[in-house]
Amino acid sequence: MRIQNRDGMALGLVLMALFVITILILGAHYTSTQEFRLGSNQLVQNRAMSAAEHGHGMIYKDWDRNWNAFKAGTTFVRAYAPGDGSVDTVRVTKLNSLSFLAVSEGRAGTGVQMGARRRAGLLLRLNVPQVSVLGAITTKGTVKIGGSTAINGRDTAFAGWNCPPAGVPTAGVAVPSLSNITYGGSCTAGSCIQGTPLVSTTSAASDTNTYFSYGGMTWNELVAMADKTISGTITGASPSYNVDGSCKTSDNKNFGDPGRAATPGKCESYFPIIYAPGDVSINGNTGQGVLLVNGSLSIQGGFTFYGPVIARGTVKLTGNGNHINGGVLAAAVVDSTSGSSLLGNSSIQFSRCAMTTALQRTALPVKAPQRSWTELF
Repeated sequence: MRIQNRDGMALGLVLMALFVITILILGAHYTSTQEFRLGSNQLVQNRAMSAAEHGHGMIYKDWDRNWNAFKAGTTFVRAYAPGDGSVDTVRVTKLNSLSFLAVSEGRAGTGVQMGARRRAGLLLRLNVPQVSVLGAITTKGTVKIGGSTAINGRDTAFAGWNCPPAGVPTAGVAVPSLSNITYGGSCTAGSCIQGTPLVSTTSAASDTNTYFSYGGMTWNELVAMADKTISGTITGASPSYNVDGSCKTSDNKNFGDPGRAATPGKCESYFPIIYAPGDVSINGNTGQGVLLVNGSLSIQGGFTFYGPVIARGTVKLTGNGNHINGGVLAAAVVDSTSGSSLLGNSSIQFSRCAMTTALQRTALPVKAPQRSWTELF
């Protein structure tokens, strides 16, 4: 049998093999390129979302309590750079007196194919301390009321403070027992007290939680938020200003400006939390905010204060022209033997407006309890 010669058969098989191998290589290259692009895109997307969440974190970190005073509907913008080449822009809108919406937009990468944008919304709510108000003055210890002192539990609003209408009155004085009160001077049988009732005897006045628990906050947490620490004798507390006219918050005697002039002063929006780690004496002039005293408080020299005053010890007012507008809590867990005393020509005027305004202006935000975070498209 004769075998025929098949010239070129091997070459055809080689070419076909090369073609198949080329197709396989191209397919592998295409697949790896696509996987690389998918991985790179996912990385850029993750960086963009990380930048958006970084913006939310920075808003927490950099929260300015002056923002608490903004009117509902006010929007402000903050820009941040996480440091990995991405950027984020946070647009914060005040929704109502207590709530804010922070929309953070993170961007990473460049161009159409390698650029990414992610947006997330975070609902924030001011964590306002809930101070128990049992009376214009509440004390666990004894209190002597004399001179021409006036204590008023009727709710009071003040011009220029944007206060709501006055609410229901509270007691003038709240104590565990009537034996905790003694009278002197022109204040006989409670004649210098107004409120409903004039004097409230309640077990809540002997409960330390009344003085040191504020809803979801505690005394220690509120102290940790303090803007300034005072001690000894403070003379002439009053608003002060920097060279450029801005409020000089670094001044330890600047307790804000409750005056509410026709042309608003630069310190009117400044409501500091003022903390005294021990006994302290204040001798004039004026202030607003939250006053915390880890000891006993003495006031004289015509000092006027707007907001809550909370002392672990006693509170003593002497001399003329001392006015506390808001409320006083004297726990008397330290210096309980001498008792509180309200003498001279002094007054304590209950005001929900002053209390609420001071506490809201000093609050920090927390996430809303439900559905606080969502991704936006």
